[in-house]
Amino acid sequence: MKSNRVSRIYIFLGLVGILDTVFVLGLNGGRNLGTLLPGLLGVAMALWGLSRSYLKQHFLKERFLLLRRVLRLGILVLLASFILIESLLLYNTKDSMPSQVDYLIILGAGLNGDQLSWTLWERVDKGLRILQNNKEMRVVVSGGQGPGEWITEAEAMQRYLVEQGIAKERILKEEKSTSTMENFRYSRELLEQQPSYDPSEPVLVITNDFHIFRSKLLARRNGLNPVGVPSPTPWYLRPNVYLREYFAVVKSLVFDR
Repeated sequence: MKSNRVSRIYIFLGLVGILDTVFVLGLNGGRNLGTLLPGLLGVAMALWGLSRSYLKQHFLKERFLLLRRVLRLGILVLLASFILIESLLLYNTKDSMPSQVDYLIILGAGLNGDQLSWTLWERVDKGLRILQNNKEMRVVVSGGQGPGEWITEAEAMQRYLVEQGIAKERILKEEKSTSTMENFRYSRELLEQQPSYDPSEPVLVITNDFHIFRSKLLARRNGLNPVGVPSPTPWYLRPNVYLREYFAVVKSLVFDR
């Protein structure tokens, strides 16, 4: 009975991971490692849950016990890293605003055709308010063109800001990026072309609250001095995006250089 209960738990957790990936892909979250990892891990856990009884009966007992110990160790490591990273995500949702900032970066977040997605509108609208209150500040709108997008995210953000009264001369468009790492790599290249830019000075970075920690990590890797400015995440998306962001952070720690 206990063995069957444990198997059902693995199957349930596996289905949660698979459904998470399907849900994010359905929201046009992009086919990246951060999106796909929950599903891949979910498939592995579901298969383990389905095959536990068979392996226990047909494998040598010593081999089965070894496999179970390895799996348990992996789960413990995964759980410990999950708690640590989620704590960092929650702790880094907002920074103190410096008194003087010359540049602001708004990270792209998807379009519906040529219209801002709700997430991206939240980011750009927050940037708009900051720019309205800081007349000398300039902004980098960063985002390339993805599937289902008719124009680049940077172009859509610029159009919105100009329509709201921000002078086009204050806006720098970064239109090549397809990931957060590239957002900062190409934004830094644009900033370095500006005579007034000082790499040691802080740069405001607007993104969603759950994305602040990873954004600052990757910004620093690209030689920037970031200050996170969060835009809100709807409550019903928070469990999904925080789960997804765990895998995205792991991917960035290992691969984004």
